Amino acid sequence: MDNIGNITLEEAPDGKAPHCPYCKAVLTTIWVRTEGLGFQGQKSILMCPHCESFLGYNAWKR
Repeated sequence: MDNIGNITLEEAPDGKAPHCPYCKAVLTTIWVRTEGLGFQGQKSILMCPHCESFLGYNAWKR
């Protein structure tokens, strides 16, 4: 699919889901908390619904 340096990015096979790096639960659902309005910018965090650990962050401004 895509290459970034030595890393190849591929579509995950059907039926595969990631595991939480903290509690190791299968993540068929990921919680998202979003603040801000789309035209002003947004901040979002991703959380594990099992152990509520922080998984990622995204912010963008217009």
